[in-house]
Amino acid sequence: MKSTTDLETNQILKYLNNEISEIDTIEIEELLKDEKNLRLFKECILADHYVQLSKKDFDDEKAYLLFKKHIQNKKPLPKPVKKRKTNYLRYAAVFVGLLVGITAFLNRDFFTTKDTTTLITLQKDNGNVEILKADELFKEIENKEGTTIAFQEKNKIVYENKNNDTSKEEISYNTLKIPYGKKFQLVLSDGTIAHLNAGSTLKFPSQFISGKIREVQLSGEAYFEVARNEKDPFIVSTNGIRTEVLGTKFNVSSYANDSFSEVVLVEGSVGIFKDKNRFDHKTDKILAPNQKASLSKSSQNLDISNVNTQHYIAWVDGILLFKNESFETVMKKLERHYDKKITINYSKIKSEKFTGRFDIEGIEDVLKTFKSNTFFNYTIRKNEIIINP
Repeated sequence: MKSTTDLETNQILKYLNNEISEIDTIEIEELLKDEKNLRLFKECILADHYVQLSKKDFDDEKAYLLFKKHIQNKKPLPKPVKKRKTNYLRYAAVFVGLLVGITAFLNRDFFTTKDTTTLITLQKDNGNVEILKADELFKEIENKEGTTIAFQEKNKIVYENKNNDTSKEEISYNTLKIPYGKKFQLVLSDGTIAHLNAGSTLKFPSQFISGKIREVQLSGEAYFEVARNEKDPFIVSTNGIRTEVLGTKFNVSSYANDSFSEVVLVEGSVGIFKDKNRFDHKTDKILAPNQKASLSKSSQNLDISNVNTQHYIAWVDGILLFKNESFETVMKKLERHYDKKITINYSKIKSEKFTGRFDIEGIEDVLKTFKSNTFFNYTIRKNEIIINP
């Protein structure tokens, strides 16, 4: 028997293609009890799965039905099939079954890629979607030409600075999506740092081009530390509001299910404007540090007020901080932070105001704290919380 460190990629491929003996099969299944080997096993089959998905004739529904038939019959695996072209449907079904048996938390939706809402994903310039795991120690990110343009280090991606090439005219975009319950950090090619909050999406150039505006598109919430460049302004475009800066620190929040979009300035100065490409010093508004610009999505009114910026950027450090906010607004933030669907069946409590600070507490502890000050009941059903009178 080999040690638990001997499992190799070629063994996994032979195992999944049923090209090994019954004795070797038992040996590999024993090796898969080791966490390191299991991780390699999952990486191999996931990579191959996406290769198969890229083929036009791949039918994942058929693969799933084959898998169900396979586990119901519980018959020995068939003889090896040498031609992989006619074998990948069975192969897809079998490896899903193997993983279901080994790791209960992995399900069909994960492997058919129909539901990536719970995964951190990066859509690259060639349209391919890559899944990012927050515990990845080191991973190279390549563009459509196969050139490495960025590196992932756990919950951070760092893009290389190659923006000195003024001969390049076309801008290639990447799109990073962060699901509820997670956060991620992105270092753009110009050195700008973007902290993305749960439920956020950022579309950005994989490389900025010298002499052109640096523009990104945000849906959700992000805290930016913009690298200063007076020749190439940095613009954050979101739902109804655009922010132009030379180099500064600010927070932008514009979730689709919020009634407002807002920009909070921590350091430097930013120009706020709507419905045009560039900021105009003569007609548009400029924010000073410790000010907030809030745009009502319904009325399109833009208001500026003085604020304590710490209340708006505490999430970067994993802190949930509420200052005289409505119960309904608080529940939306809890949904994103804890990745729980919250339904409020108590209209009276929606507008009540709350103030609080939480960091390491679980969502039930947070709800108990609110409940100690205001009467309501709640029920937890799997991934859903229901608020009742």
